[in-house]
Amino acid sequence: MTTLVEYLKNEFSFSLDITEKIASSFKEITLEKGAYFLKEGEYCNKIGFVENGAMLYFMNLDGEEKVCDFGFEKDWVTHIKSMIGGIPTDMNIRALETTKIKWISGEKLEQITKEFPQINQLRVKLSEQYFVQSAERANELANLSAEQRYKKLVAEKPELLTKVPQYYLASYLGIKPQSLSRIRAKK
Repeated sequence: MTTLVEYLKNEFSFSLDITEKIASSFKEITLEKGAYFLKEGEYCNKIGFVENGAMLYFMNLDGEEKVCDFGFEKDWVTHIKSMIGGIPTDMNIRALETTKIKWISGEKLEQITKEFPQINQLRVKLSEQYFVQSAERANELANLSAEQRYKKLVAEKPELLTKVPQYYLASYLGIKPQSLSRIRAKK
């Protein structure tokens, strides 16, 4: 069984038959380190499931890459604002290491949703996760110190320490790499 099939089977009450039919609608791609899943200016019309590897979400602001998020095994990757709004994305999604992704186009997702209405459970769950994560991120940036954000991040996603370079972690936390070094030295 693939990780996508396991995820769908474990997270939802889909039968194995329906789970496998849904999963068979996805295509597989392996992105080498540095390859893009989505580039700024493109219209996002796909959603991917990270089978293994690591992805980086970032925006180019004032000539700098500003890290917005990460995607790891069993995470979904897309730019929902572009996908739902039908507008060009301002986001980049790039592989931090060789990453295997199962992906489906927005058009194909609509098509299989008609065939398998159960997919709406997945769509609702992903929308809710996106909303909650966005609200939590805004709250953390507004109310927690850099050190508190770092501790929370490491507690929730320890894989960041081994998969993500320090300068990306610093950018995600909204601080300079030197400040992150000082925070890490305190431990």
